[in-house]
Amino acid sequence: MAKLEQRRYNSIYVKFSVGWERRAGQKHMKKENGLELFWLLMGQMSILMAGALMVPFLAALIWQEREAWLFVLPAAFAYGLGRKMVEFGSREGRGHQLTIKEGVFFMTFVWLLMGVIGLMPYAISGIFPSFAAAYFEAMSSLTTTGLSCLPYDRLELPRALLLWHSIMSWLGGLTFVVTMVTVLPQVSGCFGITLSARQSIFFSPVWNKMAQSARQGTTVYGCITILAAAVYYLAGLNPFEALLRAMVTISSSGGTSAYAFIYYNNPALELAAFVVMLLSSFSLLLVWKAWNRQKLLMLLRDTEIQIFLLAVLGAGALLSGHLYWTGAYDLSASLRYGYFHTMSFISTNGFVAAPFWLWSSFDRYLLFLLVFVGGCIGSATGGLKIMRLLVLFRLSWAELRRTLHPRMVIAVKIDGLPVPDKIIGRIIAFFFLYMLVFIVFALILSLSGISIIQALGLAAGCLTSTGASSALFGLSNLHILPDWAKVVCTLLMILGRVEIFSFLVLLDMGRRSMQKRW
Repeated sequence: MAKLEQRRYNSIYVKFSVGWERRAGQKHMKKENGLELFWLLMGQMSILMAGALMVPFLAALIWQEREAWLFVLPAAFAYGLGRKMVEFGSREGRGHQLTIKEGVFFMTFVWLLMGVIGLMPYAISGIFPSFAAAYFEAMSSLTTTGLSCLPYDRLELPRALLLWHSIMSWLGGLTFVVTMVTVLPQVSGCFGITLSARQSIFFSPVWNKMAQSARQGTTVYGCITILAAAVYYLAGLNPFEALLRAMVTISSSGGTSAYAFIYYNNPALELAAFVVMLLSSFSLLLVWKAWNRQKLLMLLRDTEIQIFLLAVLGAGALLSGHLYWTGAYDLSASLRYGYFHTMSFISTNGFVAAPFWLWSSFDRYLLFLLVFVGGCIGSATGGLKIMRLLVLFRLSWAELRRTLHPRMVIAVKIDGLPVPDKIIGRIIAFFFLYMLVFIVFALILSLSGISIIQALGLAAGCLTSTGASSALFGLSNLHILPDWAKVVCTLLMILGRVEIFSFLVLLDMGRRSMQKRW
């Protein structure tokens, strides 16, 4: 009897232990499949915005400007919200891998969060007539688009608000770069990222590795900003103007309504801007790698950078030659303005040094096409990026050769390495979705009362983060647009910065969730 009771006891104990371990495992799996890293990342971004708000606050106190109080409540709100979010994610988030769901949520909602925090000083100041206008202005800065809905030049704002605009642009560019090398590969299958630097840029969805890549990108971003400020200072700007212009240039947030070079008419300043725009168009992680290994020449050996430089030289020569041929300028001025605006539009900065809206249709159309090209992958520039266009071109050439020689085995190669079919498929899908979004949103914006050509320029500017593309066709300021059109432009800016895939995946998740409920 004693042995029988012992067996029953052991059997009950085993069942209880197995059941407890199973329930514990399910609970652990629920924790792993939660949104801990999402809340952790969102909380840290909110705290970062709170710290950024203190910069114009302290600057306004030093300048003895009354606008200092505009930043107090937003900073307190952002810090409190960030601390609460970090509490949700700090317990289980660290040490875990970033899931696709968390990556999609972060890439989409981080821009909405930053936009809400960024518009608060604008809304409190009362300089914008509506919430849509204030949100448009903040999102234009964060997505480095450079557009404005103010009825006057942004330079007429108080210095504290002007500094806040530059800080938001700088943070927006940094957020895009960091997201590009930490979160986007997890969401979109690493398309384009691993093609840079001979596939030597390592990606991992683990928190520690993500933090390491973020630190590297931030370090390079900050160092280039300081270098750019020094270059602008040497070109003749005072320290404050040099810093502001460096932040908006590195983040590719130019535009025609502010920081326009046409007011200075200074070739040395334009040359400084050309150098800074060129450097900011390179992959920041590749720049960090070249600097860390003390092999700066490796930048010139990268295929993407080589093609980018050839594109700048070719497009600049074509634009300069046509300006000279039509008699718009003499030879030196044609070279000056041709190459400056080529770099300005291909880097998606959109700086203006001459009234390009008065140029011939050929010149404006060439600049319009350049905004879709963009810089290198891993930079803060918008557009399709050089690497993706290079892959599409070589894929088209390979398909042409395969048509002529059906038995020939042809592989698309970059830097001597074959491009996986998965990445090629992602690039094709991205290109199709990119152009589809551009066409659909241009059609929607044409309902606002502007011409279809202006709608195309505005849609291209919002999608590629090049606000000056709308000025090519006579639409330099957007205060005339209705509020719904400003909301549409804001959505298009976000789509351009989340690289479209994340937003579509989020919509698909919502659709599946609704199907399960019904």
